[in-house]
Amino acid sequence: MFKGPPVQLICPKDLHFPYVPGHLSHIIFELLKNSLRAVVERFGPDQEDHFPPIKVVVVEGKEDITIKISDEGGGIPRSAIPLIWTYMYTTMEGQNIDQDFQASDFKAPMAGFGYGLPLSRLVRIL
Repeated sequence: MFKGPPVQLICPKDLHFPYVPGHLSHIIFELLKNSLRAVVERFGPDQEDHFPPIKVVVVEGKEDITIKISDEGGGIPRSAIPLIWTYMYTTMEGQNIDQDFQASDFKAPMAGFGYGLPLSRLVRIL
């Protein structure tokens, strides 16, 4: 185990908006997981004391809330752009799910299911 990149939250302290907390939490978790993985893969685990921060910026507009997550993970390859909003598409390699996935000692992978970005696109906070 090693330290992950720091996450900086930039958000007004008094911001309140109606939304289902479980849904928002799940979506933010998936997107942060993508950023964390990208930064660690780009810089390598031996650079754990020098990872650039991941920034989560929350801004209130007149009619909506915008949540932006930015990192220095290197981005998505241009050839993958048409696929990133497709369910089950992943950039994670070697994530074959074990046939014994129903066993009590099954350990699910942390990435590679391909639903984080498509799920985030379903959200409109008004």
